[in-house]
Amino acid sequence: MKVRNLLLATAGMALTMGIAGAVMAQNKPAPAGAMESPATRGAAAPHSRDRHLLFIALPGGGGADDQSGIAVLDADHDYRFVKRISYGLPAARMPGPEVTGITASVPENKVYVATAGGSMLAIDLTTDQIAWEFKGETTPVATTRLGSATSGCCERPYTLSGGHALLVASAYNHWWWFIDAHTGKVLGKIDTPEVPNSHNLTVTADGKMAALASLTPISAALAPKTSAARLYGKPNVAIADLDGTSGKVRCYIHFSDSPRPLTMNHDGSLIYVNVNNLDGFEIADTRTCKMIKRVELPGELWKEKWADPNNHFFGHGLPSHGIGMTPDESEIWVTDAVNDAWQVWDNPGDGRGPVYNPSKAVKIQPGIGSSWITMSNDGKLAFVGDGSIIDVRAHKVIGIMKDEYGTPIHTTEKLAYMTFDGSGKMIEASNQFAIGMADAYNARMQRGAPNKQANN
Repeated sequence: MKVRNLLLATAGMALTMGIAGAVMAQNKPAPAGAMESPATRGAAAPHSRDRHLLFIALPGGGGADDQSGIAVLDADHDYRFVKRISYGLPAARMPGPEVTGITASVPENKVYVATAGGSMLAIDLTTDQIAWEFKGETTPVATTRLGSATSGCCERPYTLSGGHALLVASAYNHWWWFIDAHTGKVLGKIDTPEVPNSHNLTVTADGKMAALASLTPISAALAPKTSAARLYGKPNVAIADLDGTSGKVRCYIHFSDSPRPLTMNHDGSLIYVNVNNLDGFEIADTRTCKMIKRVELPGELWKEKWADPNNHFFGHGLPSHGIGMTPDESEIWVTDAVNDAWQVWDNPGDGRGPVYNPSKAVKIQPGIGSSWITMSNDGKLAFVGDGSIIDVRAHKVIGIMKDEYGTPIHTTEKLAYMTFDGSGKMIEASNQFAIGMADAYNARMQRGAPNKQANN
């Protein structure tokens, strides 16, 4: 196994294809026709000089698959393995700590990978070498979650508008970092004392508002007699107004249980949040700072199974731990661990009344589980945590992510779908949190077809 791990770490050097860079076009729509659909795969695309690559940061949830580094797959050629970018770890430390997030910057030509080991790496995609490493606080800090890093680093990095700064959750603590995307230096913090277990976040495309979610217990059952018990009954999502590299909490929102992954509509007026012990999600209005609706999968599909103490679900041990929207907000996709599926709700009107559509359910690999979802910016493809690649419009799995040995990768939670131009310069990348996008949403509204995705 150590020999295999060493091969995994060095494969990127042997297989590097001279790509000049891989950078994120912070929600920039892909050029029309640049995306290869399943129907045209293998044929010449209108923008055939563009190249689409999938960057998968490993190891994923629970360190599963014993994978390390960033596996890069070619989306234009049946997701063939291209290379593996090493984290520079010695063999004794392989495969390394679990990855807790990935993001990238267009102007910096860098990708950023946060880990549960208490650090965040910036990788220069011109050379595939580490540009800097951020290790959080120099003095150990207290945490509210067993096993979390005492450096206060790092969860869910997010590239802010413009690409020169990152917003990053501390490791289960009461603040959120602003980090210089070029140097890795701290630019500032947002303190959220009412939600002191920082974990998940999402940010509007313009970088002006963030929803900062704390893994805060609400029920007594989730707050045993430990230091976490003091969190019982507190709010669990902070809504913060951002101003470049600073921010201020506007209000706090209570959800019914600990919030998990979340997404938001194009202007951040609504957030959609998975919570513990629910196959479905809850909706909150960020202007009134109220939870306004609980949306459940029909009870006969999950409640009896979930109540069985002998059932065990892969990964995060929850009915739903993954949620995203199509860019035009016509659909909300939610992982359903009970049934090995992604369930889909149509999302008409103002987004406050999603309608469950069983005909759109997407079955995934049984017994593996799936958490997190990333969509391409044109809304055609979804990449989910069990390694499945999904045609969004057909609601059908069209491929499985595999490593250089042809082995399926089963923990693909933290990934980015990136586009390069003919010169090898990255021109865009997906948003990790599958949020609504203003251009796609407005186009759908102008067509007067609130339940149909854009076809351009």
